[in-house]
Amino acid sequence: MTGSPDHRPDVSATALTLSAQAVALELRVIELRRELADVADRMIAVAEALDGLRASGLLPEQDPGEDH
Repeated sequence: MTGSPDHRPDVSATALTLSAQAVALELRVIELRRELADVADRMIAVAEALDGLRASGLLPEQDPGEDH
């Protein structure tokens, strides 16, 4: 049983739509990776600031909530 030629435009349209969605998803992945990198940079900056405060004696060496 072979496919009807009438269905070929539907397959082409579906392939085109899926390709467009794949491109959109890839762009979103790139955007999310950049945002995650920004969050990681901010976490490092906060950790360094906290380390500086601890080194200066303005914060205790261990947070009161930690069980270490």
